[in-house]
Amino acid sequence: MSYPRRRSTSEVLSLFTKVATTNHFELEISAIPDPLKKYIQKKDNKVSNYFIQRELGLLCKGADIPGATFATAQVSGNYMGIQQKYAHTRIFTESSFNFIVDDGYRVIKFFELWQEYIASGGETALSKRAFYTRMQFPDNYKMPIMRLTKFDKDHFQKVTYSFINAFPINIVPTSVSYENNRVLEITVTFNYDRYVLGEVKSLEGTDPTKEQPTGNGEYKNDTKSVSPSDTNPNKNSSNLIIPRGQDISPTQRGTVFNTNVLGKSAFAPGRNILSSPNSTQY
Repeated sequence: MSYPRRRSTSEVLSLFTKVATTNHFELEISAIPDPLKKYIQKKDNKVSNYFIQRELGLLCKGADIPGATFATAQVSGNYMGIQQKYAHTRIFTESSFNFIVDDGYRVIKFFELWQEYIASGGETALSKRAFYTRMQFPDNYKMPIMRLTKFDKDHFQKVTYSFINAFPINIVPTSVSYENNRVLEITVTFNYDRYVLGEVKSLEGTDPTKEQPTGNGEYKNDTKSVSPSDTNPNKNSSNLIIPRGQDISPTQRGTVFNTNVLGKSAFAPGRNILSSPNSTQY
C-alpha cells in the first residue's frame, strides 16, 4: 500500500510563489464590420476608430475568462448495469466585461449604438409612432475576432482567448444615485459563436476547390470528377466519393448500401444486389 509522500516546506515553496494573478489583462476590440463602424460614426463622430481600437480596451476594468461545456447523450445497454454519456455538442458560455465610463460617455454610446444598429433593419425612423425593428444580417454586426489576453507583471507568460463572431447581447442596467460619489461603470455581456485558445489573426473561408477531410484520415476534392475505372464494381472502391450534384451512373447504382454492419450504414463496394441478401440497393 502506498502512502502520501512527505514533503518539506522548502520543496513546495517555489511552486506557490509562482502563481498567476487576476489584475493583468488586456481586451482588444478592433475588427468591427465596416457597416457597423459607419453607422456608429455617423451617429456620433466622437466614437472614433482611435477610441475603439486604442482606448476602449484600456477602459475594461474586469472580464470573464470564457468557458465551455458539452451537451451529452446518455446511452444504456453497452455494458450491463452501466450508463454512459457521449458528447455531441460543445456549448460556449457567454462572457461579461465591465467597463469604466469616460467623461464623454463614449463607452456607453459605443455599445448602445452597436445594439441599435443590430435592430435597425427597418425602414422607419426611431421617432415614428409606428416604428418596428428588423434585424441586420449577422455579418454586418458580428465582430470577426475579439481578443482577451491574460498575462502577468513580467509580460513574458500569457494566454490569449480569441472570440469568434462576438456581439453585445446584453447591456446590464446601471444605477446612479445622489448618495456616494463613485466612478460610473457598465457591464456588457457578449455572445459569440466559439472561442479559440490562442491568437487568431484573421478568419479564412473554406475553398471547395481545395482538399477537405473525409473523416477517415484522408483528404478528397469534392469537385474532382469520377472516372469510369473508379465506378467499376469489380474494383475496390472504398474511397469512392461522388461529387455533389453529379448523377449516379448505372454501374454505380449496382453498388449496394449495406445496412447489416453492426447496425450502422456503410457502403459495400463491389458487391452485387443478388449476392447480398441482407442489403438494399442504392
